[in-house]
Amino acid sequence: MNKSFITLLVLLFLSPFLVQCASQDEVRTLSYQLRAVNKKLEDMQANTVNKMQKKQASSAGQLNEMQQELLALKSELESTAMTNRQLQEQNKELESSLQELVSKQSSDTDIKITQLNEQLKQQQDSVATLQAARALEAERKARAAAEAADAARLKVKMASSNQGITQIQAERKKQLKGQESASVKQAPAPPATVSEEAPSAAEAVSPEEAVTTIPAPAKSAQDPNMGQESPAADATPTDDLFNQAQKKYEAGSYQNAYEMFESYIDKNGSSANAIQARYMMGECLYQQKEYDQAILQYQKIIASQPKHAKTPAALLKQGMAFEQLSDKDTAKIIYQKIISSYGSSPEAQQAKSKLSSL
Repeated sequence: MNKSFITLLVLLFLSPFLVQCASQDEVRTLSYQLRAVNKKLEDMQANTVNKMQKKQASSAGQLNEMQQELLALKSELESTAMTNRQLQEQNKELESSLQELVSKQSSDTDIKITQLNEQLKQQQDSVATLQAARALEAERKARAAAEAADAARLKVKMASSNQGITQIQAERKKQLKGQESASVKQAPAPPATVSEEAPSAAEAVSPEEAVTTIPAPAKSAQDPNMGQESPAADATPTDDLFNQAQKKYEAGSYQNAYEMFESYIDKNGSSANAIQARYMMGECLYQQKEYDQAILQYQKIIASQPKHAKTPAALLKQGMAFEQLSDKDTAKIIYQKIISSYGSSPEAQQAKSKLSSL
């Protein structure tokens, strides 16, 4: 259709010239030229237009591919954005959960520490009450021992006084008999004088005066019994007392060892062995399974002597006592304190093994 249209246009354009002055040869020449032009047009259409159409078709295909790729990239971006939003929401949830967990653990720890402080205070009050009761009992025993000693001395004194009176009366009787026999032999005339003087000599020393005026027999009678000392006067040197308490502990007599260690501290609380004696008091209580009381004894060492060589051992035994009381959380806290504060001590290695076993 394009070809005929172009030919028509050419004919219309050339028709005036053909009508007026064109010859037959010129018409043929023009016709030939028209065919050549048409051929060129056809060639151009075949070559250029087809190529352009092919290029357009190829470009359209590439555009379609690019659009598909763009759509795929867009979908991937949207999925990535959605994943990022989900991750952000999960992070927010994790942060809130972590904050809640930390706050809960801190509050639980504060509550446990408060409870432990209250328990320690109650146990310290009970220990103070027990110590006061023991002190009163010791005072009562001391008073009873002193009264028994006074009674024994009084008995000895009265016994010696009775012996002195008996001896004096026997001597006076002998003197009277001697005087009577001498007066009978020498002068029978004045027996009345002798008999009058004898009663006056016997009456010169009454039993009451004999007790006060002749102390020597009382002293000699009292000396044999003075070797029996009363319980209040039975005193042991402090070092011997510590060694005896240690032997009692090794023999398994924990209650007696506890009392002897306590007596040692009362008598010599500032000595080098005082902390060791306090630690052994805790050991005696621990062996008797009085774990709460043992914890208090160990706590006295920890609170008063935090830098002492025995403090890590006291902390370790305190943690073991809490384990025995089924309070493993507190035991863990104590073991961690030993590792952080006394890392170079042998007890720190034991604390690590205890932590790994919990």
